[in-house]
Amino acid sequence: MTILTTISDLVLAFTNWVWGIPMLIWLVGGGIFLSFRMHFIQFTKLGFILKNIIVKAFRNTGDGGKGRISGFKAVTGALASTLGAGNIVGTALAIGYGGPGGVFWLWLTGLFASMVKYCKVVLGMKYRRRKDGQWFGGPQYYLTDATGWKWMGLSYAFFGTITLFIAASAQVGSVVDTVEVMNVPRLPATIVIIILAALIVIGGMTRLLDFTERIVPAMSVIYIIGGLAVILLNIQALPAAFISIFRYAFTGRAAVGGFAGATVASCIRWGVARGIYSNDAGTGVTTITHAAADVNHPVQQGMWGVFEVFFDTIVVCSITCFAILTTGVWTTDASTSVYTITAFQQTLGNALGGGIVSVALALFCFTTAVAQILFGCDQLAKLFDEKARIPGRYAFLAFLLVGGIVGIEGMINYLDFFVCIYIAINMIGVYLCNGQIKELTEEYFADPKRWETERWQPYVEMEKEDAKNAKEA
Repeated sequence: MTILTTISDLVLAFTNWVWGIPMLIWLVGGGIFLSFRMHFIQFTKLGFILKNIIVKAFRNTGDGGKGRISGFKAVTGALASTLGAGNIVGTALAIGYGGPGGVFWLWLTGLFASMVKYCKVVLGMKYRRRKDGQWFGGPQYYLTDATGWKWMGLSYAFFGTITLFIAASAQVGSVVDTVEVMNVPRLPATIVIIILAALIVIGGMTRLLDFTERIVPAMSVIYIIGGLAVILLNIQALPAAFISIFRYAFTGRAAVGGFAGATVASCIRWGVARGIYSNDAGTGVTTITHAAADVNHPVQQGMWGVFEVFFDTIVVCSITCFAILTTGVWTTDASTSVYTITAFQQTLGNALGGGIVSVALALFCFTTAVAQILFGCDQLAKLFDEKARIPGRYAFLAFLLVGGIVGIEGMINYLDFFVCIYIAINMIGVYLCNGQIKELTEEYFADPKRWETERWQPYVEMEKEDAKNAKEA
């Protein structure tokens, strides 16, 4: 027991250290570097992205016929794996342990993490593969193909498998933590979630994308409307809440339910960690769903990555932050993990407020857990072979039981520990290949209209090769 305690303490100490200044430099500093290399397109091309990519996609959200997966459909799958506990519970943890100042670092991370996300999506789209009429890819492929180092793809797959085991369980733990407040027993709630997850997981990525295309927009609207209602009903406290974010970002103050005397390092540690956890900017795992999109040029899907981070962190996380800060629940002795549902219940009533958060969290975390299970199976397939997917699915589903029993606060530090490892591996590849990403970016923006009808030549060649193999088979 003493050895396990010592190991746990070492993991906690390392995690708290690495998610402070080191990860701030590695991710936010790296995001600034990549932004400079790509001419800050997350700001300078934001209008173009919203008008030519996002608006057009909402006019036509179908698959384009012939079973093709649209960029919109792929990004709803990516959002399904990022919109989750990080937006509702993770953001609360950032405030609980880092104080209001943690929100500032969460925002800063999001602004430059959008460029990190853009770069990894573009890289993933360049090195994706095609088989049996379907596109597939992810860091386990592009890290090896882009750098020429086989160990990078395999190392990512190994640590990715472990991390996704914990991450999926943590999502379930978040749901059970919240519904327990409404007097729902933990074990029955966990079992129900596992059964529902199995129904989607067994159907694979196609079933997940069909499901998320319908559910992600709806669940986002429900939560956003509820959160805005909480903020508007406490509008008198909004100016003070906004000021506190910047006031404590450089001085440090934890919530009553966090720990006394939070430092600036605590603000950074929890703000950066929860920002990355909410938008998945550094891990690269959501490129697995992005890679399935049928687009004409890699940059077209990369721009969806910018939107994904903006919506996830700047919009959804901010609503959670201001709901917590304007209601003042962070100054009470409430448990950090239930700040959000407490804020909603306090303002909208136990039934309505609790219902909105419970439904939103259940849907957010459910879709995220399912996506992470499928992503984990992709890593197992890379490490072993395709036959590993089936037993891997059942192993992942069984491990969800741990999250339901333990809860997210019992797993969050271990999750952060493994996340930082596979972020480090992924970002090495992205930084080394920034020149390739810059070249594709300049190629696309030299004449964007060209790519509305013309297909990138490597895609044409891969499609021809795939069609040839299918005909021979």
